[in-house]
Amino acid sequence: MTLDSDARAIARAGIRAVDPWTAVRRALRPTPQGIEVGRARLRPGPGGTVHLVAIGKAAAEMADAAAALVGPAVQGFVATPKGYPTPRRAFRLAIGEHPVPRKGSFRAGGALLDYVRETKREDLAIFLVSGGGSAVVEQPLDPITEGDLTRTTEILLASGAPIGSVNAVRRHLSAIKGGRLALTARARRFATIAISDVVGDPPADIASGPTVADPTRFRDARFAARRYRIDRKLPERVRRFLREGERGQRPETPKPGTARFARAPYVLAATNALALRGSAVEARRRGYLVRTLSDRLTGETAAVARRFCRRLLAGRGDGAVRRAFLAGGETTVTLGLRHGKGGRNQEFALAAAVEIAGHAGTLVLSLGTDGIDGPTDAAGGWADDRTMVFAASRGVDLGAALRRHDAYDALTTLGRLVKTGPTGTNVMDLHVGLVAPVRQSGYGRK
Repeated sequence: MTLDSDARAIARAGIRAVDPWTAVRRALRPTPQGIEVGRARLRPGPGGTVHLVAIGKAAAEMADAAAALVGPAVQGFVATPKGYPTPRRAFRLAIGEHPVPRKGSFRAGGALLDYVRETKREDLAIFLVSGGGSAVVEQPLDPITEGDLTRTTEILLASGAPIGSVNAVRRHLSAIKGGRLALTARARRFATIAISDVVGDPPADIASGPTVADPTRFRDARFAARRYRIDRKLPERVRRFLREGERGQRPETPKPGTARFARAPYVLAATNALALRGSAVEARRRGYLVRTLSDRLTGETAAVARRFCRRLLAGRGDGAVRRAFLAGGETTVTLGLRHGKGGRNQEFALAAAVEIAGHAGTLVLSLGTDGIDGPTDAAGGWADDRTMVFAASRGVDLGAALRRHDAYDALTTLGRLVKTGPTGTNVMDLHVGLVAPVRQSGYGRK
């Protein structure tokens, strides 16, 4: 075993801990008296049907797991990104894009709204929500166009704004987000089971909160646009819509206290903290002394990676004990006008390579639990104390690659990418830092 094989196994264990099938089975239980969702017990009214409505990267497995529990009479709608698993059951299926909504996402959003409008008052709707749902299904509010929403999302994602600020804007432009999906559904009874891809797990930010009240207002959306200096970059119709909303000329999203949400259970079935616990178990099994630093890492990726590495190096102890440092969260990369290819986890690994260079027996791996890091086919990357020297021997300037945000090509050349393919789940990112005595670290292997 080597440090990189250990790190991969530790990360895989974290992903297994948030498997959607297992997560749904923890949250949902059929009983003779009805369906238990968390601590609530629900059942359709006389003549009603159970509808499973699943959106996001984990939608297919969540829907299949719920269907296996609820029974054959269930009906369903599943919307998931292209390339992700599709349901085994014969549900209505829609394929959208991620991370930016395009034609497929708008078709999926229209189909989703049609589906929930067709439910009856006597029905029970169980919404299965996971990361990626914000982009996979979308519909603009009039007079905003699909093109306006696509461009707005591109601008928001490149701004470096945290997800809460991004969603404050998106919720106010959408016919689905910010509780509007639940308001559209005609089924009187509904519940939500969610897999969180957001730091702190706020329901309003998981897939932009399609089934929960929105705590933000138009003024918060406009403040976010000004704070992150994108107000003048937004399409004119979007700017005008937000201004009109702040003046009270556009209807607000439904707010806390709205009767529709009062008795609607909401259960977090899987989180980053749960993934970290799974990783910790595997690390201990492999003989590491484990320290979990945080499940809420945020900030500019390269800076966060440097701080993580400093904690790693400071915690080496006497060097006689194998140690694992674990963390999770969702960092951001602020892109300039010209940039290369990569994702935040690849950038994390690249920044770590610079920070741990020369510290023997040290390795850092960073990956997205969904298996997709940015617009690439990699989940993330890894680096050890020799990566800088190895890069120099291959003619790769890691500092220049960081400045260009061009981690993918650099890590490809160095053989340091981590590729898992879509995992079917999404609880943000995992960062694994390992230190070991030099004789145990895999030296001698390139």
